[in-house]
Amino acid sequence: MEGLMTIRELAAHCHRSYSTVAKWSSGHLTSPYPEPVRGVNGCFMGWRREDIERTDEANRYSRADYLQGKVKRQ
Repeated sequence: MEGLMTIRELAAHCHRSYSTVAKWSSGHLTSPYPEPVRGVNGCFMGWRREDIERTDEANRYSRADYLQGKVKRQ
């Protein structure tokens, strides 16, 4: 399906191992990203790129960075 990130692409994107991201996709580990897209029979298809980008933007800075003024306020 076009526009979906595979396990390998997400692993490269967030600098995690393939194994860790595969566990996120199956639900064995808690994922920092929204639930992946699943097919009719519940099989994993991928993550929506816009969901990944939205999550990355929301989690760009830690709370400590924000409180210490390291975040550029708009």
